Amino acid sequence: MKFIYLTLLISTILLSNSCTSSKENFSTTKYQSIITKYTEIKQIISKEVDDTFYVYIRLPKNYNKSNKSYPVLYLLDGDISFNMATSIVRYLQFDKSVPDLIIVAPAYGTMMSNNEKNFRERDYTFSSNSKFKKSGGGSNYLKFFTNELIPKIDSSYRTNNKRILNGYSLGGLFAMNAMLEDPKTFNNVIAGSPYLINDLNLFDEMVNGLKKHSGNKKIFISYGELEDKTTYHKPIKNLAGKLKSVNGLSIKLVEFKNGTHLSCPSEAMTYGLKYIFKSQ
Repeated sequence: MKFIYLTLLISTILLSNSCTSSKENFSTTKYQSIITKYTEIKQIISKEVDDTFYVYIRLPKNYNKSNKSYPVLYLLDGDISFNMATSIVRYLQFDKSVPDLIIVAPAYGTMMSNNEKNFRERDYTFSSNSKFKKSGGGSNYLKFFTNELIPKIDSSYRTNNKRILNGYSLGGLFAMNAMLEDPKTFNNVIAGSPYLINDLNLFDEMVNGLKKHSGNKKIFISYGELEDKTTYHKPIKNLAGKLKSVNGLSIKLVEFKNGTHLSCPSEAMTYGLKYIFKSQ
């Protein structure tokens, strides 16, 4: 497997030369690249998915000065969620709500290049869905996590056995599937507004199977008050209710007041992390 080290460069568009004030001209380079500290990009070729992924990795500030092992927060939709997660984690660390941790976000590279394409509909769904051109590749993507990505992260960094998977919408669907289909891989899941409506029967079957497992697992599930009740509220409440009957599984279900589908990703991650690390 090819695992290439790259340097993370975030392109920031600064004010153009045409911006002026009454006192001075404000002239800058139009495009300025900055390096985000403690962050790497790697590239991994997946045989399970038959595709290549970028992997954003954020290490704790004092990682190279310690011998500690760290929890790992895995993110779905890494292109857009990685920078959000690094900021949220930093705020929560100031608040002493979360410890130092490693953040790992497999991504498609769409934030770096217009030539890259997003395949979340392929990778985050487990069954065929007529709404999406490509769907049903979730099992292969889960194998990418379990057989390729996680072993590589564990062998390359000092990790402990606490893994958190964060996903939103279709990513939330994948996160719930991952917890139920392979409960040993992730012991903590944050599923914001999971899109469950197409897989209700599948979830019923998997919940029945999960009752055979035991362990100390936490699942945080959320939805927005203003989201569609048929698509989100009812399926999410129904699944959460069934999961509460599973021994060894702690469930927290939260409705975000006045929340819409696109206003709650940061809230789900923030309160999900606080719940996962509460009373540690």
